[in-house]
Amino acid sequence: MRHRPPLPPAAGAAPTARFPAPLRGSSPLGLLAMLAMLAGCAGSPAGAPAGSAQAAAATELAAAPAFLNADPRRVAGDADPRWWQRFDDPALDELVTAALAANHDVRIALARVDLARAGTDLATARLLPTLNAVAAHASARTGYAADERQRLPDTAVRRAGLDASWELDLFGAARAARGAAVADLQAVEHARRGAQLAVIAEVARQVFTLRGAQARAALVDALIASQQQTLRLTELRRAAGQASDFDTDRAAAELLATQAARPPLQTLIGATLNRLATLTGRAPGAWRVRLETPAPQALPPPVAPGQPAALLQRRPDLLAAEAQLRAAGRRGDEARASRFPRLLLSALFGSQWTEWNALDFGRARFATVGATLAMPLFAGGRIQAGIDAANAREREALAVYERALLQALEDVEDALLAQRHEAARAQDLDQSVSARERALARARALYREGQADLLVVLDVERGLLAAQLDRTTNRTDQLLATVALYRALGGGWQVAEPAPAARAS
Repeated sequence: MRHRPPLPPAAGAAPTARFPAPLRGSSPLGLLAMLAMLAGCAGSPAGAPAGSAQAAAATELAAAPAFLNADPRRVAGDADPRWWQRFDDPALDELVTAALAANHDVRIALARVDLARAGTDLATARLLPTLNAVAAHASARTGYAADERQRLPDTAVRRAGLDASWELDLFGAARAARGAAVADLQAVEHARRGAQLAVIAEVARQVFTLRGAQARAALVDALIASQQQTLRLTELRRAAGQASDFDTDRAAAELLATQAARPPLQTLIGATLNRLATLTGRAPGAWRVRLETPAPQALPPPVAPGQPAALLQRRPDLLAAEAQLRAAGRRGDEARASRFPRLLLSALFGSQWTEWNALDFGRARFATVGATLAMPLFAGGRIQAGIDAANAREREALAVYERALLQALEDVEDALLAQRHEAARAQDLDQSVSARERALARARALYREGQADLLVVLDVERGLLAAQLDRTTNRTDQLLATVALYRALGGGWQVAEPAPAARAS
């Protein structure tokens, strides 16, 4: 339980608040001295901010030794921050670099970091005194005769000096506000890292979607060429009386059906290229020449996810939610500190020049020093309402943090499940494609020898195409599952972090 100074009566109660007995009857200077002594010890105690105990309890949700769907043979976590380079695709590496440099979501996140940093500076300024240079000139001319100006004189006054003020943070309200601003800045910085991670993963996902669509289009083109050859052979057999019009029409229909599968793939290819251009901050078509040539995609080495607790130090969204929880706790401290007195010191000193009926009195120095003590006695429930609102925001931030933690665990488990099952499905699809290729070779040989019907050949071709498309889609799904796992584990944003010297500047 955190130690706090004794609280005055709740806001809205009768104004019966009194100073402690040692202060009653004291002189104003003695009262100010006593309050100044309290300033060093009455603030929020050092240590974890409010809500940290709840956050520690929430992290127990990730205390499991391993993920449920992780391969027990791979215990160590994957620490490679440049995971997209494992796919052996230079175009992917180039696109990721371009996106980190020019993506608009990243640029918006960077601007928000600058905004939050300015908020931190404003909160820090609240702890410091303010000093203003002041200058004033006042002149009064009556227009009366000399006798009358003895009673109503013409005057001119000029002043120049310095005005200083400082509100002592006796009970830690300003320090709590600054702590909340710092936590907000940390949350925004983690959100910027999350935007960078999201951009990296989305670029990789779009590249693999593009490569998969290109591979499926190549399969369709190969089958179209094969079916065109089958149609020509069928027309020759019909001319020789070895095939019927039905065979020719069926071969032509199969060719047209296969050709109809190509436009949707071309649409997907074009839309993916446009999406990649937008992700890298360029106009549509910017990467068309660079990516129009299909390239094989290599599956990276298996990913070892490590322990769930590692997500707390790596996933930007969890780090941001944790920072928001700290900010909510510090704002609660600020709201609770509003129950206590405020002490404002002020000083004004400088020089003044005065003229009286054109008589110059010369320069005179002046100095004014004051102290104002304000203690809330009755606020109509406003102070307690602010405290209740801060407590509610802290509970909300805790729930958001716990939800983010559970979502992170779910993301990793889902990606591991998809990766494992897609890998198992790939083995069956490879065997299915091999068997259908052997069956098609036999069917075509029998058809050329006149021992099999054309329908058999077309049916086997159709089945082979479906199996090949499924295998290509499965390979794309494996790549996408790997990308999802890397993103769920929170890796990749580290490469975009500024150097220590740049952060210090």
